[in-house]
Amino acid sequence: MGALKTDMSIYKKFNFERPPVGIKYLFHKPEGIKQLDKELALCEMLKEAQERGEPFYFTKENESCFGKSFLGMTGESELADGGLLGVKLEVFQDGRANTALRRQFKHLESGSVNYVAMSPLDKMTFEPDLIVLAGTPSQAEVALRATTYATGDLYESKSTSVGGCIWLYVYPFLSGKVNFTITGLAFGMKGRRVFPEGLILISIPYQQIPAITRNLNEMKWVPTGYTLDKDEFNKWEKGMVAEVIQEGRNP
Repeated sequence: MGALKTDMSIYKKFNFERPPVGIKYLFHKPEGIKQLDKELALCEMLKEAQERGEPFYFTKENESCFGKSFLGMTGESELADGGLLGVKLEVFQDGRANTALRRQFKHLESGSVNYVAMSPLDKMTFEPDLIVLAGTPSQAEVALRATTYATGDLYESKSTSVGGCIWLYVYPFLSGKVNFTITGLAFGMKGRRVFPEGLILISIPYQQIPAITRNLNEMKWVPTGYTLDKDEFNKWEKGMVAEVIQEGRNP
């Protein structure tokens, strides 16, 4: 497990109520980190890392739901029940709807992950595969703006009514794309009362961490427009438009 090289101190500036968490997928057992001493569903692991305040790792024996399958910790790729579980859970009208959703699920390669290390960012000693942020809409606006600051990329959110953990912990890692969701939308997380409703969860994959961290250090977190009232904003924005037009006429 490689040592941490990226300076993550900029994330302290957010002053998140719930600390950001770094995640690492491992084939070999990590050294110097204790194993989780309980069973939890994957959707609960983030909260555990935030509240525990120190690094830990978990194995398939610690994961009590289907998360172990999504993470490639077992050979099981899906539940062979004709989609009836979703009907019994009162989430889907019939099995075909549940089965159609499962076709969109992402999985890490079976057998590729035996251990998952998690740590609050301020205690993290390894280069993470993912960073997960949990914040208010205002905090999320800054973080998401950092994802597009140097590229113009779109904000994109993918999630499903069940299997919500996939879109935070698997999809970003496989796609290299930042993903976000809102607490209160995912069935398992809502049923387990993991988080209060309305938090924005943002998952940043390792492919994006260096650029986004650099952007957070460079960009203006509070643009001038955010400091104005409505009338002032409208006047200021029109002034900027006029200024750009004038510059275009007199380059």
